[in-house]
Amino acid sequence: MDNVEIQTLDNGLTIITDYIPYIETAMIGLMSSVGSIHESENLNGISHFLEHMAFKGTTSRSYKDIAEIIEDIGGDINAYTSKDHTFFYTKVLKEYLETGIDILSDIIQNSVFDEVETNKERNVILQELYNSLDTPDDIIYDYFIETAYPNQPMGKPILGTENTIKSISPYDLKNYINNNYSANRLYLIVCGNVKHSDVVNLAKRYFNKLNPIKCFNDISSSYKGGYIKKDKKLEQVHLMLGFQSSNLKDRVQLFKENILNSILGGGMSSRLFQEVREKQNLVYTIYSSMSNFDDTGFFYIYTCADPSKINKVIDASICQLKNICDNGISQKELDRAKITYKSGMLMSLESPSARMRLIGRQLQHYNRIIPNKESIEMIDSISLDDVRNVANDIFSSIPTIAFVGNGDNLYNFDEVKSKLSK
Repeated sequence: MDNVEIQTLDNGLTIITDYIPYIETAMIGLMSSVGSIHESENLNGISHFLEHMAFKGTTSRSYKDIAEIIEDIGGDINAYTSKDHTFFYTKVLKEYLETGIDILSDIIQNSVFDEVETNKERNVILQELYNSLDTPDDIIYDYFIETAYPNQPMGKPILGTENTIKSISPYDLKNYINNNYSANRLYLIVCGNVKHSDVVNLAKRYFNKLNPIKCFNDISSSYKGGYIKKDKKLEQVHLMLGFQSSNLKDRVQLFKENILNSILGGGMSSRLFQEVREKQNLVYTIYSSMSNFDDTGFFYIYTCADPSKINKVIDASICQLKNICDNGISQKELDRAKITYKSGMLMSLESPSARMRLIGRQLQHYNRIIPNKESIEMIDSISLDDVRNVANDIFSSIPTIAFVGNGDNLYNFDEVKSKLSK
């Protein structure tokens, strides 16, 4: 990303452009460094609620106007909410850059949060929640993180709960955006065939009503670990087994963990896939993954299996964890993981939307755009001992175990801890 330019306006809004001359589009994103971890307990889910309501009408446009304006020019518009940020974005042809910026600025600065529309959308969000509760491989993540981070904002679900969704009012939404969506928490990111000066001039024109710069307290999270079992009438038992890992600030450790993740459960050649699925035929799906934030992170395995086999799956998985801790990995595995990691990183740069998200996240967490060369050098420097050491660091932490489904004689917390420590 050699053509990135950054400028902060007098009002605190940061403008970033990533000039890509060989495409005909502009990917326009407005990222707020506000997510579900910034919510009070009684307003859990309001960040996601706000994401929905931003498209439901402004002082000058109805929800239908917003949809039609974007679709009339062949574009699309959407948003998502995460633990620590919210992203609003639209993709348009480059000649409609102004329209895209206009719409994003309007929904952030001028949303009316009409009571009728709020109540209508509340029902939509409740259906989204109920759908999640009916989807075990979705809801198990919420159970897992609630157990890993008890009584903390990090442990609360992004969607909120039925009670909080039902209680959020138009006043709450207005108050939340006024208190949290200040200019210094917003990034306007444009990736595509556009000039930096054009984006800056448009931003000055359209983002002129943002709340002034505000100071905010940091949100701290502390991994605890634990055990949860949710009985649900299902054909399979769903499992997440996780551990504490590094935070985003420790980039060196993060790269090592990503290499470990690739080797353990990152693809069809990974140890978990080959052993638990291909050799022992115990599961259809098994993988490992990571979630990392400013001050915490966790590494986990997800799978599901017949209730009579889930303990065997745990045994087989723990065997693979211990094998890496005790015996390390091979040079072939390390080489494959490195090229997979580098390939994925570089291939993602072919997508303007992926570039937009990467730029936003790097600025949010590191306050700079990290050169690809720097990342590749870090990956190349990882040794066999590095991966073995990081595996021992992670898998010696207190586990978090989440089950969803019906099953008799599932391992309890102490049994899993004992198997990990033997």
